[in-house]
Amino acid sequence: MIEVMNERQGLLEQFDDDLFNALVETITILSPAHFVFVLKSGLELEEEV
Repeated sequence: MIEVMNERQGLLEQFDDDLFNALVETITILSPAHFVFVLKSGLELEEEV
């Protein structure tokens, strides 16, 4: 993940499909407002909106 981020130049000003796809392995939708993102590094991020 650090390698992918280090390859970027400048600040991210809008959503970047390529960066997202390089970092995210899967997204599990537990409910319309509850998601689990699994990064390619194995890290799991749980979000509720």
